[in-house]
Amino acid sequence: MAIRKHTFTICGRKYTQDVADEYEEIYRMAERRLNADLLEREKNYTDGCDNRDYLALSALDFVAELICLESDNEGQTDLEPLNALIEKIESRLK
Repeated sequence: MAIRKHTFTICGRKYTQDVADEYEEIYRMAERRLNADLLEREKNYTDGCDNRDYLALSALDFVAELICLESDNEGQTDLEPLNALIEKIESRLK
């Protein structure tokens, strides 16, 4: 499993992340989904929010979705790879 540096663009800014080749497409899908969500929030919120606010709201929604998935699938191991990716992302955000 090769790990390479990949560049992702979020809110118009470029970020470099070490990602295993087998997970690159997942990260690309996440990048697209996050940018689409941020764009939608920009259109709907006009009360002085900035990109940091939109990112915080998106993160809250995505984590809430993850928690719902985890509670729906308790005892199943299908989410272990996803959880590992989320932990890696969270550690990079700290």
